[in-house]
Amino acid sequence: MEYDKIIIPTSYYKEIVEHGKLNLSYEVCGLLAGKKDKVQSVWPLENEIKSDRRFFVGEKKIEETMRLIEKQEEKILAVYHSHPTTAPVPSSYDIANHFNEHVLMVIISYKSMNPKIKCFRIKHETYKECPFLIEPTS
Repeated sequence: MEYDKIIIPTSYYKEIVEHGKLNLSYEVCGLLAGKKDKVQSVWPLENEIKSDRRFFVGEKKIEETMRLIEKQEEKILAVYHSHPTTAPVPSSYDIANHFNEHVLMVIISYKSMNPKIKCFRIKHETYKECPFLIEPTS
């Protein structure tokens, strides 16, 4: 089933924002996994090309991470990545290389003092913004 929103517990929200901050000036990337529309785990990945405009993770590492996610009986809800100096909007590269239209894209922008996060559905070479909710961690 496909959801057009995502619920991110505060602790995971802070984790992905911190992942980006710690690795500025490069883009960071990772996977958000869970059940239904709620994130239950974060899987930071290494941007193997160390670029401020793109990210790349090898197929072997992606497959290994996907197996671990499946082992936890979760599914990939979103790919997250950062934009160190640009707005939280998918680039043409982001759109062309998004691997699955059923998986959302979360972008964290560090262009301004306070990081901004947006969520998108990428489909047929276009994108649509989707809501996300930051849920207090209990």
